[in-house]
Amino acid sequence: MTIGERIKAEREAQGIDRKQLAKMTGIGYSTIAELERGGMKTSTQLRLFAEALHVNLSWLETGKGQKVGQPESGWGDILGYAQAASLGNGAEAQEYAETHRLKFKSSSLAKKHLKLDKLAVFYGKGDSMEPRIHSGDAILFDTSDTKPKDGAVFIIMINGEYYAKRCMILDDSIYFTADNPNGDHKWRKPKRIDTKREPITIIGRVRWIGSWED
Repeated sequence: MTIGERIKAEREAQGIDRKQLAKMTGIGYSTIAELERGGMKTSTQLRLFAEALHVNLSWLETGKGQKVGQPESGWGDILGYAQAASLGNGAEAQEYAETHRLKFKSSSLAKKHLKLDKLAVFYGKGDSMEPRIHSGDAILFDTSDTKPKDGAVFIIMINGEYYAKRCMILDDSIYFTADNPNGDHKWRKPKRIDTKREPITIIGRVRWIGSWED
């Protein structure tokens, strides 16, 4: 079964119609219909479907493992998106980018007070955050943590494009800046969060950065 077929089957098994599911998730009726029909293979909003239908996110995504109850003991599955978080000139948002799973130790997440269903992973693209983040690095971020914090790195959105940038608070004003001002990008100067021309939306705070090894 596809993701859409699992959503449809579980929705119907619980006696929920598409209109009700749209209200429960905040996702448009047409989007749900398209996903169930197979017009879209996946969605970055799977967590909302899992919460509304009370099923495990990993089961909804893959059809494997336990449908309800606790996921595999000791480990938590976090969605990794093919979506890039630009370290340079911007990565256009891909609402239905291809997804996969990354496993993190549940104990490690608990120590950081992180909730599994609020976490996601993007991948860096560009050089503006070197040496802390390199192009291709996996970037784990917490979508429930959107309060600006001086010195912390966040996933932000400007004009529909995602970026990974460091927060800087000066005289009660909030800015986002690049770690590497000399890279090939447009972030040589900090950008203020509330500028009218390009307002910044905070998507989540970055909590872990890593990369695949050959």
